[in-house]
Amino acid sequence: MAGVGFISNQSAGKGAIAALTGLLGLYMTAAMWVEFNEALGAFFGPSLGVIVGTLVFLIYQDRKNVREFTAGQNYSTSESTTLVKGADGRYTHAEYNIEKGRNPVIFVAIIYFAIVLISEISWADLIL
Repeated sequence: MAGVGFISNQSAGKGAIAALTGLLGLYMTAAMWVEFNEALGAFFGPSLGVIVGTLVFLIYQDRKNVREFTAGQNYSTSESTTLVKGADGRYTHAEYNIEKGRNPVIFVAIIYFAIVLISEISWADLIL
């Protein structure tokens, strides 16, 4: 009986989708990094191109993270939670049960595979 509640909960499949998204992000970062270094290498030479590219990437990531984590001062990564006011007046995050199939892992995996395949065919040449 406990399995039924787990399947109908929105968190079912959320970890798999997060892992697939992380892998896609890693692939895209690596593919774009190779292209970026080739372009910078033409202007600065390979060694200086890597240094300039790394500095630009670090500055961009730092600014992006600061914007993300400070927007609204209430960063929550889960769509399945809601704020609930307790008896003591404090707000806490509580899980929300919603319909089955909210996180379509297979569909997301197919979309991500298509993105990688199209990238490899058109410009990336990282894997193939």
